[in-house]
Amino acid sequence: MQTYPFKHHDALVEKMADAFADDPRLKEFFMAHDVSYEAIKAGLSELVQYTQDLHKCDAPTTDKGDVYKPVLGFVNGRITLSYEPCDALVEKQRHTSGHLQMDASALPKTLRAADLADFRQDTKGRQSFYHKIMQTVNAYKLGEPVKGLYLHGPYMTGKTYGLAAAAKQFSTMQLNVTLMYYPDFAREIKSAIGQGSLETRIAMLKKTDVLMLDDFGGEGYSAWVRDEVLGPILQHRLLDQKLTYFTSNIPPKQLIDHFTGQGSQNEQLKAFRIIERIQALAEPLAF
Repeated sequence: MQTYPFKHHDALVEKMADAFADDPRLKEFFMAHDVSYEAIKAGLSELVQYTQDLHKCDAPTTDKGDVYKPVLGFVNGRITLSYEPCDALVEKQRHTSGHLQMDASALPKTLRAADLADFRQDTKGRQSFYHKIMQTVNAYKLGEPVKGLYLHGPYMTGKTYGLAAAAKQFSTMQLNVTLMYYPDFAREIKSAIGQGSLETRIAMLKKTDVLMLDDFGGEGYSAWVRDEVLGPILQHRLLDQKLTYFTSNIPPKQLIDHFTGQGSQNEQLKAFRIIERIQALAEPLAF
């Protein structure tokens, strides 16, 4: 991003900050995040770049420089700017080829070859999982609404393999599938703030066709990750009715303890909100 030399031009800073504060394209963002006038002045470079790039998605997608749109964020009192693919580009990619996205910290290479054709249905839980995935495939093709799954059970019961096999199945349907090992993501997400990539990563998880979070609940307790990262992701996916899957060693009824930590009644209320979203997105299945 280009940096603009505003620092030693106080009059120009005030004039531009006033203009941005009154800009109808930005007012909703400022109000939603309670952005102060001082924060607007400090974020002039980001705001200038945002307004310059705002209509890039209107350009033909054949122009490779114009296939990403700017997204404003507000982190630790500062305005941030990130980019995400334009809707037209996402749609074009979706119709040309399926794509299985694997987070950098996700799964061993051996699991990337997982296939439902090799999936053993030797327990009641495994049989139920296989049939529900097949029902989901059929429902999705018919455009019918369908929920994901919350797979829970002890270690080494095949939950992750089943998720990887389902991911491969969905990817053959030209769906974008994001499968990630959630504890590593929760540990690493704070570093994304310093890299300026937090909003971009959150946006990707909100919008991917199928999101799969492996070993959910295996991460250490963090109220910030719960409220600022996980909550918005799940809420967006719930409103858009996007398929979301979880594997966990924690039964659904015990999630409240994990997301409350040693917190107050207010923390418990925030934990309940997370669990309500999970219940709305995914059907529990003992594995």
